[in-house]
Formats: sequence, C-alpha cells, structure tokens
Amino acid sequence: MRKLSFVKMHGLGNDFIIIDGIGEKLAAGKWNDLSIRMCNRNTGIGADGLILALPARRGDFRMRIFNSDGSEAEMCGNGLRCLIRLLHDRKYLVKKTCGIEAGKRIVEARIVSAKKSDFQVRYCVGKPDFHAANIPIKIKEDYFINRKIMVMGRNFVVTSLSVGNPHTVVFVDDLDFDWQEVGQEIEVNKLFPNRTNVEFVLVASQSRVFIKSWERGAGPTLASGTGACAAVAAGVMVGLLKHEVEVVCELGCLNVEWSSNDDYIYQTGPAEYSFYGTF
Repeated sequence: MRKLSFVKMHGLGNDFIIIDGIGEKLAAGKWNDLSIRMCNRNTGIGADGLILALPARRGDFRMRIFNSDGSEAEMCGNGLRCLIRLLHDRKYLVKKTCGIEAGKRIVEARIVSAKKSDFQVRYCVGKPDFHAANIPIKIKEDYFINRKIMVMGRNFVVTSLSVGNPHTVVFVDDLDFDWQEVGQEIEVNKLFPNRTNVEFVLVASQSRVFIKSWERGAGPTLASGTGACAAVAAGVMVGLLKHEVEVVCELGCLNVEWSSNDDYIYQTGPAEYSFYGTF
C-alpha cells in the first residue's frame, strides 16, 4: 500500500483525519476499511472520522466523511469547519464564502474569522426536519416529539429529527449517569433503521445548554456540530429554548441560531490543527 499524507484536525475535540484529494488526485480505495484502520486509537492514528477533501461535482468543493466504524455519514458540522480551514490555508479557497457538497446537499458556509488562533466558520445546516419518514424512524405517527423510549429499564423523553443526518435529543435534569451506555442503546434501537446520533442536553437557561454527544458510528465524542443544531431545534420545538443558543461542549462552545426569518439553522464554531503525518 502506498503512503497517504494526512492532516489531523479537530473542532472542539471532535477529531478527524483529512486527506487532500484536491492538490493530488486520490486513487480509488476501500475508504470504509481504511477509515477503520486509520481511526483506531490504539493501532492507527486515532480519530472520530476520516474526511476526503475532493474536487467539486456541484458547489465549490466536495467532502466525504467516514465514521470510525467505516460507515459513511451524510454530514458532519465539526468536520465541515475543519475542511474549510484546510481549503483556506492551502489557498484552494480564495474567498470567504463557499458551497461544500456533502452527501446530497450543498452546504453554504462563510469564514467569519481567519485568525490562526481563532479560525471561525459559520455554516447553514438547513431546515430541521421532524417528519418521521425523513429521519427515518419506524412509527405510524408523523412525528416523534416528546415521546417516551424505554432504555435499560428507564424511560427517557426524546425528540427525533434530521438536520441532514438523524438525531435523537434527550433533555435531562443532570448529566451524572451512564449516558454513553444509554446512547449506545438508543443508537441501535429498532425504531431507527439507519441508526441515530444521540444528544443528552442539560438546559441551563433558554439561551444556554450543556451537551453530551453519542455519535452514530463513532461513539462518545467531545462535540457534535450537527448534534448541537439538533439539540437547539428540538429545544425550540418543545418550548425549552430560544432560537439562538450557546451550546457548551467539553472543550468550548458552539453558537447555534434557528433563524425565524428563513427557518434555517446556522452554526458558528472553531477549527484547529493537531498534527500532520503519513500513513
């Protein structure tokens, strides 16, 4: 196997291996298998996911993202911001705005700060979708909002939605419980044919929350960009949150706004480097 150059980056600790397929054309590869090997924290580089930076088919650039278990994801907010920083710093992106092809979508983004010590990207997540068939979730009803789900003998009240990928949000009174074990069980619940990401959210005020994220295909992560957006949308829907919220993760904050003007969700957050290498 030939050597692959990579960059390790993270958004608030949600970390990714990024391979540049723009400066150098990438040969066809078994990226699912390679993601498993590279993301392994004991025998590989270690990461929550593998991102390929690719030339555009639509939009300005394209990204593919593979979870650490080898499954391909539709979208990743923290990964998107890291990708945009890489594109900017390597001079592929010469303007402040861009459209990134992620799955079936074009995600519009804007660099709001290009400082080396504070690189911030604001991107449009799109409209949250609460329709059960679109998440998808296997129920007869149209929505799964404020519904009880039994996990490990305990009832949790959850709200499910899609923000480009499936999420299930659990509002809790405290985070002092084995949320990782609960998140793992909810991810693979038979209600979710494509599995689901899971967010555990503690509301501090209508404009500030604390969050723990269990990512589909990756497990516990220090932050989830789309998860933060799903948490805010769910909180607004059930009357707990305002439309603009500071989401507190382990290593910092994400700012999320569900705009009442166009019904789109916008998020602003950082992107940082860890190291470079070859695999």
